[in-house]
This record gives sequence, structure tokens and C-alpha cells, in this order.
Amino acid sequence: MTLSGNICIRQGFALDYCFEHAIESLLPVCDEVVVCDGESDDGTQEFIREWMLREPKIKLCVYKWPDPVGQIDFWVDWLNFARTHIKTDYQLQLDADEVLHESSYPTILKLKERNARFSVRCQRYNFWRDAQHLIPHGVCCSHLVTRIAPQNVWLPSDGPHPNGQEAIMMAIDPPEQIEIYHYGFLRKPDAFFKKAKAIQKMFFNSYDERLAKAETMTGNWMENCEVGWENNLLPFNKPHPQRMIGWLQERGYKV
Repeated sequence: MTLSGNICIRQGFALDYCFEHAIESLLPVCDEVVVCDGESDDGTQEFIREWMLREPKIKLCVYKWPDPVGQIDFWVDWLNFARTHIKTDYQLQLDADEVLHESSYPTILKLKERNARFSVRCQRYNFWRDAQHLIPHGVCCSHLVTRIAPQNVWLPSDGPHPNGQEAIMMAIDPPEQIEIYHYGFLRKPDAFFKKAKAIQKMFFNSYDERLAKAETMTGNWMENCEVGWENNLLPFNKPHPQRMIGWLQERGYKV
């Protein structure tokens, strides 16, 4: 099978997404990487266009930004708009603050040899507080996500959606887990709160009062933010993707 990476991004620099590393992590196993820009005005789209001149695998499509407010489906609408621009048999979707671990490359390359029709459940590590702790399973973010599927299968992202049943029902667990590292909470604090306000307005037209309180804190805001599961974090001691070591250290995290 042929495989395309699929990434949606808006304001990648202003909101401190690790989107460059996300794209880089897909290039070794994908025949193309489709990057769908939501009309960024912070230099993100220009950066991708320049990168395309050096890397022919990268393809850009532009999503006319609808400026959503309280629209719960805006993200999956955008995601599946990007999917329609994929030219390969299969897709591998990452969020712009996620990175595919290089240890998963042999598993993905082996899957590319299969002829059967399937989707794939991947292991996602959702980091909170630092690079050595994870959000507990069952709260906040999914730790098992269906991210590889045929190109013509509608992707539901991380939560249940009536249009996404086919991708979920045909999912397999590979012999070796495909690992996705989610760094969204470890971005620079000012960028995190800007992103949180923007996303929550798009989804719910509101802003979590716990985050409003955390924004006034100094230091690592996650150490004092009361979310209800802060005392049940899962320890993490596996190696991070090599390409993320510098990114984490630049933000003050020990690796």
C-alpha cells in the first residue's frame, strides 16, 4: 500500500506547535505528507511553501478558515477536508502537536506490505506537567487512537462520532504498538493559553475557569492547576523521539 501523512495546522509559530517535528516524523515512512493550513497569518504557510521546494514529499492544501464559534464538528470537518487531498491508498493522521516515534517505523513499513483492508489503533502518550508524566487514561485525552486508515474512510479524530464507525470497527492492534507522543500541554505557557482560549471558543464558545486561574500562576502552571486527576499522573520513563529532545529542553523540560 501507499501511505500519506495528514496534518492540519493553523498559527503553528504563534501557538508554539511542534508542527515541524510532526511533519519530519512522518517523512521516513510516508510516500507524501499532506499539510493542510487553516489560513495562518503568522508565517506558518510561507514556511511550509518554502519547505516544499526542498522536500517533494510535502504537499500543501489550504482550508478556507470558517472562524468557528461553538461548533463541535469544526475539527473533524477540517480533518476530513485534508483527507480528500490525499493521493495514496492509506492515511496516517497526526495532530500538529504530536510526533511519531522513530521506533515505530519498522512496524509501519511492515504494515505497508499488507493487502487486507484495515485501520490501526495507535498508542498515544499525553504528557502533563513535564516529560516524565502522563495524563491518566480515561480523562482529558484518549490514549488509544485510530490514526491509520484507508484514504476513503472518514476519520473521527479521537472521540466517538457517528461518521467514524467504519474506521473504529476495522481497527487492528499491530504486533508492536505504533507510538504517538502528544506534547500539546508542554508548549510555552503564553502560547498554550492562547491556544486553549482559541480552541475552547471554537468548540464550546467558553473558557475553562481552571485554566483562567492557572494563567495567573508563575512557574510551571500544571504543578498547581487543579484538574481532578493531578495526583494520579502516570510515570513515564521511555525515551522520547530524538527530534524532540532539543524542543523539550528549550522549554525548560528535563529529558
